[in-house]
Amino acid sequence: MIDKLLGKWLPSKNRTTADTKQITTPDISRVIKIRPPELTPEEPVVAASVDPEDLADKAEAAVDSLSEQFDAWMSADLDKLIAAWAAANSPDATPEEYRAVFMAAHNIRGVAGSYGYPAISRLCGSLSTLLSDTHPGENSALINLHVEACRAAFVGVGKGDSSELVADAVCDALEQTVAAKAGAS
Repeated sequence: MIDKLLGKWLPSKNRTTADTKQITTPDISRVIKIRPPELTPEEPVVAASVDPEDLADKAEAAVDSLSEQFDAWMSADLDKLIAAWAAANSPDATPEEYRAVFMAAHNIRGVAGSYGYPAISRLCGSLSTLLSDTHPGENSALINLHVEACRAAFVGVGKGDSSELVADAVCDALEQTVAAKAGAS
């Protein structure tokens, strides 16, 4: 599926390298790197001395300290998606602009569940599927619905069970619509 998508958007093999744009490296700055504790020669490493509950408590504390940043990260990722869609939602949109929307949605899908935004993860998964079979200028209304639903799901998180039910219903409807479009292709 991704090969099909990239095949539509990547330049043909007949073009010269001067005709192509350099693809930027994705931002992976959120990867957590844990440094091993520095040991002094007096402290031997003993595997039996590791308490699994202590490790679990430390891991939970680390996630809790990062969770304060999840909202800011999700907001920044959604801003990238919205900006990419604004650029691609024009009559003269290029395949590169649609690829930017796909990449933003794909990246959000990968992290949104971990950030506590399962509805946004589902919406971006559906959007990625839709974009994999979309050429510039096609499916604009449906793409816009996905982007706006992501924005609404972000604002609605933590507002109670009713907002989660609405988010699930919207996800179901959009996923079914995308599946029907993909089946018709």
